[in-house]
Amino acid sequence: MFFRLLKCAFRFFIYFLIVFLVLPFIPLSLDFEPVAYKSTLPEFKGALAPNQALDNVEYLFPNQVVGPESLEQHGGSIYAGVVGGQILKLTGTKITPVVKFGKKCEGPWEEDICGRPLGLRFDKKGKLYAIDAYSGIHVVDVTKGFVTPLVPNGIDLDGHPLSFANDLVVDNDDNVLFTETSTKWPLKKILYSVLEHENSGRVLMYDAKTKRTHILLEDLYCPNGIELGPDSDSIIIAELTKNRLLKYYYRGPHKGDLVVFAENLPGEPDNIRRTPRGGYWVAFASGRSSAKPSVLDHLSAYPLVRKSVVRLLYLLGSALKYATTFYNWVPLKDVASRIDNGWILYEAVPKYGLIIELDASGKVVRSLHSPAGKIHLISEVLEHDGYLYLGSFRNRFIGRVKA
Repeated sequence: MFFRLLKCAFRFFIYFLIVFLVLPFIPLSLDFEPVAYKSTLPEFKGALAPNQALDNVEYLFPNQVVGPESLEQHGGSIYAGVVGGQILKLTGTKITPVVKFGKKCEGPWEEDICGRPLGLRFDKKGKLYAIDAYSGIHVVDVTKGFVTPLVPNGIDLDGHPLSFANDLVVDNDDNVLFTETSTKWPLKKILYSVLEHENSGRVLMYDAKTKRTHILLEDLYCPNGIELGPDSDSIIIAELTKNRLLKYYYRGPHKGDLVVFAENLPGEPDNIRRTPRGGYWVAFASGRSSAKPSVLDHLSAYPLVRKSVVRLLYLLGSALKYATTFYNWVPLKDVASRIDNGWILYEAVPKYGLIIELDASGKVVRSLHSPAGKIHLISEVLEHDGYLYLGSFRNRFIGRVKA
């Protein structure tokens, strides 16, 4: 009996291997063409030396907030955009819904219907600028709960309609500078963009005087977080799949200059936020080093493997989605979306929490680690009243540690 099972398992492995090897060469309507790239890795030493600073994390609002991607502080409360399309106001232990993007939906597999808030910023007048990945940029009156569209998705920008705005920042003249992670893939398929290592990302600016939006930078690799530079003329941009930050002068005497601000980072950078000391907090989904490369580092030189993985997920997910047209079963819809969109791959992300602090020149001055994985998948750091509040695109809580 044992040998019969072993024989069956071996046959299954051989058949699976054959399919996996053939998959990259089968004609499909899926436009996914990954490229090879070189991955360099930092060492965890000096300011990046491992510690347990994040292992003491406190979980705020457990199972009450899901995917608090971006956090903003205003008037003694913290605001967070969550899965399901809501922006929530968090005061003490109280949760107050502020606004809801999108429409009522069945679950995360319909996030394009639900809406998904990403970057949040208050301006100096107390107006909240918020990105919904599926409808664009909005201005929110957090007192009255009014939402005013500012830059809608679908607006044509040099032949490519806006489709995946991610993070934003408002300068002193009320101009809104924001990233568009990809013009090819929507938010729900962001892992396709990451695994393809494609460079259709852009940085754009909504001009408060002209009321028009124009392109500042193109051909970027998954631009994600954005923050104002140490001067008044530049912005700092996180290029996720390049593991680096860029500095771009969008006005002033150096207008048009683009330089690398920080490179060979210990993870794929997400949102960037200013510190009270004039530097920057950078958040990572997981840590990476020469001793512990990430999954992306391992696969960087093997585009055919990445192509096979995505095609396999796409075919299996499509089959399961088709099955849901006959069987209206919520768990099946959930599994189908996790496979089709590649979300199942988040389970392969090492449970290693990491955030870093940079000074105004881009030098790492300290890092906070969670080797035990008490928290990971961190998207943003908000420093407020002696604490660091840790957002996440997937965690079911807001993390908090002492600053």
